[in-house]
Amino acid sequence: MTKIIGFKGAYADLLHNYVAFRQSLGFAMPESSQRTLRHMAEYLYTLPLIPDVIDRERAEEISAKRQQESDRTRQSRYVVLRQFCLHLNRIGLKAYVPPPGLVRARIDFVPRIVSESEMAHIIAVAEKGTLQWPVMVLKILWCTGIRIGEAAALKVGDFHEKRCALFIAHAKNDRSRIIPIHQSLAFDLSDYLLLHYVGARPSDWLFPGNNPVAHHNKVAMGNRLRGIYRKAGILTQIGNPIRTHDLRHSFAIRVLENMVECGQDIYVTLPYLSAYMGHANIYDTEYYLRFLPSAHQSLIDCEQEVSRIVFGGDGA
Repeated sequence: MTKIIGFKGAYADLLHNYVAFRQSLGFAMPESSQRTLRHMAEYLYTLPLIPDVIDRERAEEISAKRQQESDRTRQSRYVVLRQFCLHLNRIGLKAYVPPPGLVRARIDFVPRIVSESEMAHIIAVAEKGTLQWPVMVLKILWCTGIRIGEAAALKVGDFHEKRCALFIAHAKNDRSRIIPIHQSLAFDLSDYLLLHYVGARPSDWLFPGNNPVAHHNKVAMGNRLRGIYRKAGILTQIGNPIRTHDLRHSFAIRVLENMVECGQDIYVTLPYLSAYMGHANIYDTEYYLRFLPSAHQSLIDCEQEVSRIVFGGDGA
């Protein structure tokens, strides 16, 4: 578990308790996030003390873009600020909470969509290893599309065998949700628990780290899985191992393709997928539509009709 760095000023105890609270929930709270909090505290220390700690004016000043700052760095600071303000509200302080999604980093990468046969090969390679948890993690990621940090923070009690469901607690943007899982994954999870966690308590980590009181670090977990992708030869166009987050993209594409094959209206069912994946809003889920061949064909069909009207003929 990452140690808590020192905080100074009138809000030092408040910040220390906040970091300790987040860590008690299983969040890593890396030093980079803690340093962001420390910079915020140093700024607030220069201002008059107010009961709510952060009002709208102060929040906007903290989240304002700085000279030569990347969008990603600003977004990271904005997320830390927003989570801290949400915490202040939870403990009874009426701090201003910045709206979600107001600061976004531009995303230029194109995810690598993994096929079912490729994923079967990845799991087969993982099963040849000496560790058992990577196999279970890969199955969970592939079958549910949850984030790797959400998988790392799962507890034994978060799996509901009879309901075939997983409870995702305090995920991104502090959202918790219950997601249904396929019966085959439920069977595999049950076998995994019987094999490795006989007599385990519901509060025990499903994937504990070297220190039993902490869950497996998501970065270390991702690095281990990255080695499996490399060994399996599942690479990007430039020859690098796929990213674990590509499995989440692949899950969303599979679900959307199934919706199309079943004749469902994607824009009617999209909110369900958005809630399942824990997205902040439906726009985050709509992002995946651009990877659907069926969506491209729909655009072509619409364009042909316009071409026929404007130019005449059959639009070919």
